[in-house]
Amino acid sequence: MGVYKVIFLGLTVAGPEEEGRLLGGLQKKFNLTPERAERLLQKVPVVVKKGISKEEMEKYVKAFGEIGGRTRVEEEEEMITEMSEVSSQPEPGKKPYMERMITCPQCGFEQPETNECVKCGVIISKYSFQKEPAQPAEGKINEISPEERYIPWESGEGFVSAFFKTTRDALFSATRFFKKVGSGEGYLPALIYGLISGIIGSGGALVWQWYLFSKWFPVRQFSDVASSIYMTLLIILVPLTIIFSLFLGSIVTHVCLMIVGGNKKGFQTTFRAISYAFSGNLFAIIPFIGSTIGGIYFLILTIIGLRESHTISTGKAILAVFLPLIVGVGLVVLAMTFVPFLSRTFGFLVGTGV
Repeated sequence: MGVYKVIFLGLTVAGPEEEGRLLGGLQKKFNLTPERAERLLQKVPVVVKKGISKEEMEKYVKAFGEIGGRTRVEEEEEMITEMSEVSSQPEPGKKPYMERMITCPQCGFEQPETNECVKCGVIISKYSFQKEPAQPAEGKINEISPEERYIPWESGEGFVSAFFKTTRDALFSATRFFKKVGSGEGYLPALIYGLISGIIGSGGALVWQWYLFSKWFPVRQFSDVASSIYMTLLIILVPLTIIFSLFLGSIVTHVCLMIVGGNKKGFQTTFRAISYAFSGNLFAIIPFIGSTIGGIYFLILTIIGLRESHTISTGKAILAVFLPLIVGVGLVVLAMTFVPFLSRTFGFLVGTGV
C-alpha cells in the first residue's frame, strides 16, 4: 500500500478576497497565527505532510480545498523505502529527516529545510534536539488553540474579574489582544462590553461636567419630580446612544475599510474591534481631562484593533478611521470656496434682472 506526500501550492484563484479567506482558513484549520499563515503562503510550495495514507492525504486535500488552497499529491512509496534504508545506517551525528526536508522538533511540522519553523516560529538551531517533538498538526484540523482566542470577557469567568482582565489586556496589550478579537466570533459579548465601558465613561464625564457647570453657573435646585425625570431620561438615553454609536461607527468604519481594501474578515470583526476599543472611553472617569484622553485613546485602539483583527497594514487602518473626517473637511473647503462664488453670481443675476 502506497504512502503520499501533500504539497501546498498556494491560492486556487488569485485575488485579495481569496487571499484573506485562505489566510483565515489556515489560522483556524491548522492552528496558525496570522504571521505564520502569511509566512507559509509566501514560501509555497511547501510540503505540509508526507508518509501518510490515502485517507489522511484526502483529508488534508479536502481541508485546503475548503479554504481556497491548491495542493499537489505525490506518491512516495519508493522514497520511503530509500529513507528506511538510510535510517538503518545513519551517518554519525546526522538525522535522516534533515536532508532537504526538515521536521520541526517542537511542533512536528514538515517543511523545506530552514532554520525557522514557518508554523510555530521556533529557531531550530537553538532548540534542543534531545526533546521529544510535539504532536504534528494531524488531528487538530478545525481547532484553534485556547491561547489564540482566549478573551477573559468571553471565557465565562466571573463578571467583574473578566471585565477588569479584558480592560487591562485591551488598554495595555492591545496588539496581542486584538489579534484574539479577530480570531473570535459573536456580536453580543462585544456589544455588552462596549456598552458597559461606554456607560462608565459617559457617566464619569457627565458627573465632572455637571460639577464644573454647577460651580461656574450656580442654578437653583430642581424639584424632586424634575430630578427624577432627568435621571430617568439619562438612564434610558445614555445606553441607547452608546448602542447607536457602536453600530453606526462600525458601519461607517467598515464601509471605509471596504473602500481602502482592508475588509479581510467581514463586518462582525469590525464591530468586535470597535466594541472592545470602547475601553478607551473609561479614561473619562479622570477629572476634567479624562474625556480628551479617552477620545484619543479610543482612536488609537480602533486603529490597532482594525489592523490586528483584519490583518491589514497600519496605513490602511489609519485611512479607514480618518476617511470620514477627510471627506468632511474636503466638503467644508468646497463649500467655503463655491458658496460665496455662487452667492455673488446669483446676486449679480438678480441685480441685472431688476
